[in-house]
Amino acid sequence: MEPEFLSPEWVDALDARAQEHAALADVADGPVVIEQQVRTGTGEVAYHLVLGEGPARVVAGRAAAADLTLVASEDAARRIHAGVANAQSCLADGTLRLRGNPEVLTRRAEVLAGAGALLAGPG
Repeated sequence: MEPEFLSPEWVDALDARAQEHAALADVADGPVVIEQQVRTGTGEVAYHLVLGEGPARVVAGRAAAADLTLVASEDAARRIHAGVANAQSCLADGTLRLRGNPEVLTRRAEVLAGAGALLAGPG
């Protein structure tokens, strides 16, 4: 059974998946940190993906210094998780915003492409 979406157990399952995701291991010469913030009806859930030497990791909470931050409504996060929307469509409709250094998108395009499915979450 899949953990409840955005619960601490869900983030733990996402971390386990990240560590097993061979395509995301050893992908960067220095750490790349991608933070996801989901605005819920009761506040915010944040977690971040750390890529670099060794296996990828997903850590609960905000990052000390994220290269790129994705800020999504809960509805957008659920639609992406369910596979009925993608980041591009949510960016277009305003339910997902990006913050940070846009150069990360071009310099790390191959890394970010591999991280997209993982950030959608376990399930």
